[in-house]
Formats: sequence, C-alpha cells, structure tokens
Amino acid sequence: MKPTMIQEQANEQISNMFPSVMRSKHEGCPSETVPIRRTSKKELIKAKYLSNWMKRRHYVSVQPSAEKIYYGGSASISVANPRVNHGQFSTGQIWIQNGPSEELNSIEFGWAVHPHLFGDNQTRVFGLWTADGFRETGCYNMLCPGFVQVHPEYSFGEHITAGTYGGAQRAFAVSVHRDPKSGNWWFINGIDNEKIGYWPKEIFTHLANNASVIGYGGAAGGDLGEPTPPMGHGHLPVFDSTYSCCMLHMKVINNRGSHVDFDSSKVQLKHDTKTSCYDLMFTGRALFWGTTMFFGGPGGDCPML
Repeated sequence: MKPTMIQEQANEQISNMFPSVMRSKHEGCPSETVPIRRTSKKELIKAKYLSNWMKRRHYVSVQPSAEKIYYGGSASISVANPRVNHGQFSTGQIWIQNGPSEELNSIEFGWAVHPHLFGDNQTRVFGLWTADGFRETGCYNMLCPGFVQVHPEYSFGEHITAGTYGGAQRAFAVSVHRDPKSGNWWFINGIDNEKIGYWPKEIFTHLANNASVIGYGGAAGGDLGEPTPPMGHGHLPVFDSTYSCCMLHMKVINNRGSHVDFDSSKVQLKHDTKTSCYDLMFTGRALFWGTTMFFGGPGGDCPML
C-alpha cells in the first residue's frame, strides 16, 4: 500500500544546519518484502509500563490555531542528545491529535533519547500513538499492533546523528499526513521522502477523518517523583540555533496533501511547568528558515502547573 498524495518539498538549511545521518538498514529482505519484528512477552509488559509514563512528562509546544481541521504536519527538527538516566526520556517531536482528553487520539513522532525503550542513550527515531488518551490503547513504535511498516530497510529505532551545543547542528526532516483515499496516517522521512509506514485509520476514532491539533516542540519525563531530564540541548532557548534546539519549515498539511504555511500570528504557545525548567520561543516566519521555533531547558524539580 502506498499513499496516494505526497508533496515533496526542498528543505532549505541555515548556515550551521546539516541533514542528520540516520540510515541503520535492516539487511537480508528480498525485493517487495519488509522486515517483520516479533514482539516478545517482555516487550508487551514494557509497552504497558511505557504508556503509563505519558502521565509523567512535561512538554512545550507551538500549536497553530487559525484552523480547526488539519491533515498532517511536517518540520525539520534539529537533533540533540540530552543527558538522561535510565528512568527518563527526552524528545523533539510533532503531535497530531483530535478528541477530548479521555478519548484522545494522538500520533507523536520525531527523535527521542529513551534508554528504557531503546536500551541505550543514543538519539533515535520514534513513533507513538493512542486512541483513548493512553488509558488502554497505543504504544511506542511497534511494541503493539498498530503501525504498519512498508519500507524494507528503515524503521523506528534508527540512530540519528545529533548536533553539538555551540557547534554544527543536524536536522531531521519528518512528516505525517492523512492519505485522502485510504484515510491512513503515513510517516514520511522528509529528507529523501522515504515512506516508512502508516497508522491505519481503523485504530482511531477522532483521527479517522482529520486532526484538530498540530503541535511542534519537545517532551521530557520519567519516573514519578523524580527530577525530570533536560530537553533539547539542556539550556533554555535563545534565538540562535547553535545553542538551542529548533524546528524549521514548520508546516501543516491540507486536504489536498499539500504542505502549507500556517498563520504564524495565530498560534498558542503551550507549556505545563515553570519556564525555568522548559521554555520555547516562537519567531514566526523567517526568510530562509520558514516558520521557526526554539525550545529546551535544563529540567529538574518541575511541578505541573
């Protein structure tokens, strides 16, 4: 199965931003086949444990508010490797959501440093979904039935080269869009337009037709009652991509499958803890960067607002 409509787009780069090297290929798959990952009983237990972590995280995000119907989102996310412990995680990501909190349908994707999920402290590609606010359904990557991989070589869990704080940065271009014919939500590597796979519309209720929220930013969390880890490069954001994680070329996807700019004068800046822990700065549209934001923070003792 292939998506029926994808608009490829050129990704302009700023002076210190380079494409991230991220190609950890599966080997040995014959033509027209994909790798099949077998999920162990231990991983099923882990999936349930990880879903409970969704209630123990903080986030910052920019959400377009001019429209109420969206069909996907895309951006180039600068890649960091924040220092996290085994019981912690930190991400740079996009959210695609619809529905009330108790019935929340959500797709999240981007990069994550997540030792409990991946078994190391490398920055890796992740996906996450739920159809009921993480009460009973959903999981990371392919730890439960849901995401359908179609690419024969590339998948979730791939290592991404991170940028260096104060030095050269790396960008990871990604998008998820709803296919107008099938209704499935396709995960696309935006650098080379690789079609990795999709979340079927049948696993969703409120996302079966469209999204009402697109968010761009980061999340960080861990074990209940413990300090939360750094987000991004571990420093509060400044208007300089050398020292702050950022998102460039932030776009939404319309019902024709086109990546379009949203009204940068009508956005909501969201956060759920004190800004000395995590914060964001939204610049709107820039000449070469497109619609841009900066995010990050040191974490620590960060109460919910």
